Order: sequence, then C-alpha cells, then structure tokens
Amino acid sequence: MNVRQLIRTGVLLVAFALAVSRPLAAQTSDDFFNPEAMQRIDLWLNDSDWAKLKAAFQENTYYPADMTWNGITVYNVGIRSRGLGSRRSAKPGLRVDFDHYNKGQQFLGLKSFVLDNLSQDRTGIRETSAMRFFTRLGGIPAPRETHARLYIRGQYAGLYGLVESVDKTMMGRVFGSIGDDVQNDGYLFEYNYILGSPWRFTYEGSALTPYKARFDIKTNESHAESTIWGPIEELVRLVNDTSSTLFEQTLGPRLDLGAFVRYIAAQNFISQEDGFNGYDGMNNFYLYRLEKSTSHVFIAWDEDIAFSQADYGITARLGENVLTGKTLELPAYASQYLSVLSEASGSASGWLRQEMQRQFDMINEAMLADPVKDYSNAEYQAARETLLAFPDARITYVRCEVAKMTGATRPSGCQ
Repeated sequence: MNVRQLIRTGVLLVAFALAVSRPLAAQTSDDFFNPEAMQRIDLWLNDSDWAKLKAAFQENTYYPADMTWNGITVYNVGIRSRGLGSRRSAKPGLRVDFDHYNKGQQFLGLKSFVLDNLSQDRTGIRETSAMRFFTRLGGIPAPRETHARLYIRGQYAGLYGLVESVDKTMMGRVFGSIGDDVQNDGYLFEYNYILGSPWRFTYEGSALTPYKARFDIKTNESHAESTIWGPIEELVRLVNDTSSTLFEQTLGPRLDLGAFVRYIAAQNFISQEDGFNGYDGMNNFYLYRLEKSTSHVFIAWDEDIAFSQADYGITARLGENVLTGKTLELPAYASQYLSVLSEASGSASGWLRQEMQRQFDMINEAMLADPVKDYSNAEYQAARETLLAFPDARITYVRCEVAKMTGATRPSGCQ
C-alpha cells in the first residue's frame, strides 16, 4: 500500500468514526423507523454493481455500498435483492446488512433492515398500516415500519417501505430483559412457504426434514438439529394428536395459545388472505422459541395484501388449519377470538381511516414521482380511494357478524 492509499484509508476511517459516533448520540432506531416521518436513504455504490444487482435480481448476491441517512454515513455495507413474488429488476426490493463485510458493524443498534419495493401494493400503505394497527392493538409482535425515498448515487429510485428486520435485535426490543439478560437468544425461524405444497399444521412424521424445509432457522444455526427443530416436530405432533380435553394443558407450555388467538383474530380483522390461515396454506410469519423455554410465539410479517375485502368472513378458513381449528374448539379461546375481533373494531373505529389518510398524505408526492413503480398514478389513486373505504365497511361488517354469532343485539347498519 503506497502513501496515497494510506492517507485515503486514514481519511475514510476518520470520516467513518465521526459519522457514526457523533450523530448517533442524538438519533435512535425509533427515529429511523418513525412512522410519522418520510425518511430519505441514500445508497452509494458502483454503477456497474447496481446494474448487476438489477440484472440478477432473482439472486441473493451481495454488493458493497455506503449508506447515508440524516447526516450519518455508514461505509461498506452489503446490499442484495430480496423478496419472493415481489422481486423486480427495475425496482428491486433490498436487504441492507451492516455487518456483511464488517463483522460487528451496526447502525443505531441495527444489524440490517429491509427496503420493500411496494410492487404488490398499489396503495403503498397496506403493510405499514397493518403493522401500525397490530402495534396499536397490542400483544402482537410486529416490526417497526415507515416509508422512505431511496436515492441511488443521488438519483431518485422510488418510494419504498422501510421495514425493521426480524432478528435478534428485534427480539430484544419485543421481549425485553430479565435482569441483565436480554431475551433475544432463543430460536428464531422464518416460515418458508413452499410453492405447490400448502401446509396447514398437519403432522409430517418424526423425521426432521420436512420441518427443516418449512422453518428456516435464523439464530443459533450451529446447534444440533434435534435441538433446533425437535421442539417444532414435537409441537406439531402434539397439536395433531392431543384430545380437546388435554389440549390446553399439553400445548400451553409449548405455545402461547392466547397470543396465537390474538394474532389470528387481528389478521382476520384486516382480512389478510395470505397469512397464517391463508388461501394456500400458512404463509408470511416468523416463529420464535423463547430463550431457555419451550414456549413459541408467532411474529407478524409481510402484510402487504391486507385490507383486501371488507366482508371477509370472520370464520374464513379457520377450520382448515389443524392448530387454528383445535384451539378454537375450546370455548375459552373461541370466546377470546370473537372478543379480539370486537376489540379490533373498537380500536380501528375513528383511527384506522385517519391513519391511512395520514400515510397517504405523507407518501403522495413521493409515490406520484416514483419513476419505476409497477403501476400508473391513476391505478395508485384508484386503489387509494378503495382502501379508504375499507375501515368503516369492515368495522360494521365485523360488529354485525360477531353480534350474530354471540346472540348480542345487532348494531345499526347490519344486513
């Protein structure tokens, strides 16, 4: 290395130290994911690398880049294309990993984040509205989200959803600490939807292979397979084999049944057709086995087709999934399910439409100016009006259906 290279390296190191140390004292990850702020994120990378990423958008190849947000620059991060059906060449969804090239590097305490290209949502706000609603309702672990204008080498590259990664950092935020022990060292799994092989929690035998295929381990990957996936095989087996009289007693230590019912009721309220009780089997969630525990919890993820149908049945597909069906056979959990739907209706009333309107106001200019989105401005505006009609219609429908099922007095507006 010559003198000029040494000087350049020294300047970059000093710049990095200044950029990452001084402003961080005044900024937090809550500021980064502030749902009431439109963020701006700049990525600086070689033109050739950006062209390669877009050309090979179906691959997970990483490319080096620098990232700037709010005056803070982080150097030598890794970016790659991401998504399943949402992958695009013109406007790739992106994963940004701070520690891909520099082990241990973080940004505001984060190891990574996701830039959702919004390709499957003409409104641009279904995902962010759903996660905000889950957080408002409470008791449903969900990532923090907002919107961002993305710039590549100073050129506007479109409106994106800015999404917190579901990882150890998020687990620490959600589950907190017991004394000095942050509860983020459990087993985190991303559910892997297998095209052509819908699954609804049926038992697939004692071999771990099918569970390994469906539950992609994200933490403690080096542990023994029996330690990682054995408890999942056991959970599925017990769900299928346990009688209703012993179900709660047997499954309670292995799955937070109350949290599960809250999660599926909230998903139903927002008419999520591609979630846990999806039209083609289970999809779009994470599963976390708590640290030093046998108990599992579901974590919300990828709600970008939520709010699809105001009259979506409140019992739609509940009997198709073994776990859902056997849990709701128990009167206490069936009652809880209806109670959460009523609670969701009350929480959404007067808030959900207002929140959607606020988000539309925030993203409108950026959405209209997005040069590479998958839909026209006219299609966006039409989808926007349709979505704004959803909250009031859904609230009325759910309240009427719950009253019908419980024998309560039906509210006005019921058919």
